[in-house]
Amino acid sequence: MSQKNLTIDDSFDFYPDIEILQRLAKGSSLKQNLPKAVRLWVILRSIYGSQTDPVKVELEKEFSYNDWCKAFFTDFEYHKNDKVPENHDENCPCAKTISEWLFEPNIGSDEQEWKKSFIQFYSITEEELNNLLNFGSTSVDKNEKLRLLAKTRRNFQNDFQALVSMEFLQVIKVNKNNHVSSYTTQYIKVSSFPNFFTNSPSQDVIENQEVGHIIQNALADFWEDFGQKINNEQRFFLDIEYIVHHDLSQTINNFRKKLKEIWAKQPIPPLKITYVSASKYQERQDDGEDYIVYPVCIYYSQRAPYLFTYGQTPEGDSSTIIDWYDYRIDRIKKLKVLEWSEVNLPNFSLKVCELKTPSEIENKRYEAWGFDFYRPKDVLVIRFDRYFHNRYIQGTERENLFKNISYRQAQSLIQGLKDNLQYKSLLLKILKSRFPGDIYCRANYRKGDKNIIMRLRAWGPQVEVLYPWDLRQTMTEDIQKTWDLYKT
Repeated sequence: MSQKNLTIDDSFDFYPDIEILQRLAKGSSLKQNLPKAVRLWVILRSIYGSQTDPVKVELEKEFSYNDWCKAFFTDFEYHKNDKVPENHDENCPCAKTISEWLFEPNIGSDEQEWKKSFIQFYSITEEELNNLLNFGSTSVDKNEKLRLLAKTRRNFQNDFQALVSMEFLQVIKVNKNNHVSSYTTQYIKVSSFPNFFTNSPSQDVIENQEVGHIIQNALADFWEDFGQKINNEQRFFLDIEYIVHHDLSQTINNFRKKLKEIWAKQPIPPLKITYVSASKYQERQDDGEDYIVYPVCIYYSQRAPYLFTYGQTPEGDSSTIIDWYDYRIDRIKKLKVLEWSEVNLPNFSLKVCELKTPSEIENKRYEAWGFDFYRPKDVLVIRFDRYFHNRYIQGTERENLFKNISYRQAQSLIQGLKDNLQYKSLLLKILKSRFPGDIYCRANYRKGDKNIIMRLRAWGPQVEVLYPWDLRQTMTEDIQKTWDLYKT
């Protein structure tokens, strides 16, 4: 890309490659912001494209949103109000999908190369990428594909404001009919494109881009907007509880640097780690046990960093059972790099391990509630106090996890159980004694995940586990032991 400042005479003729879209997303993850980045790219081509650009529209140097809208869409009537336009004309730009814009023969990128680059850059599966291109999100599956420009007037005004903040446009307020409170927004074309777009990405953009990849939710947007000081004042603070003892800082730093070097190698080598498992820990002098693993990624969760691996685990027979496991990094005593020729374990080879990726972990984590994604799934039926559910579940991301079911559906679900039959009648009796007006939910969860038990404990009497029986019994025993401590 050119290092000089481009003037409007040079025109905006960039293809929608990953780097260009990443810059338009202001360094945040395209997994979350691809539709907006592509929209900004389309708008820029419509304003600054060459005379032969099929997207280019004729606008004065100073123009309003209505001016652009009338010139860009086939029928202004469908786009002048603050509502999503219906699919009114197959020739209107609002009818095109993300893919149709990205891979349009005259102005778009090569489809195969673009997809290959995106998958390499973001480490996602082809299915996730297809979901993103079709529906605007990696984890959804709808019947109707997303029309990229089928947006409200307000959405587009936000897009134009984003271009103003990136210095692709200037903005002024024009008094309308000399009325004191009546103003219209006018946009002014700039004489040269902003430096950050034509030069190498700034460190701020790189840092935001990295954080956007790491934070797998909308919290990344806060970092994008407030990660840097505003008028020399830091306005955003992230308070993350970190329980790792400071005496281990140097050891963990060494492990961190070594893992960074390991993941830069091709192929990635296996490791031998010496690990002190909390479940096997007996004495402070415990030297731990050795496990051979293939390192995949690091997660920060539950107040500490964990190394996710595929290989031997502290659970079961580590000489024959090869599986996923998360090792808490501060419990690792030693970390040694091996050669593949040194390893002879069943179902553990370079060919097998190369298929183990962070994307697989992400996919499995989305399947059910719980941090230990490698544990078996089961169905959870719970009852929430209605007031508690309205405050802490409804309208949050937890609503996607806990699916509301009716009181009768809860009865039918328990009635249809194939396991723990000896407890079925007891569970139905318990359910019958509960208030039908409470909120009943079903969720998929990971059996044996201690983090789930901790969360249910924290919710206290506001939630009741109805099924499975063994989890209900665990909750009962924990509550009884707690009562034994506090009763007088």
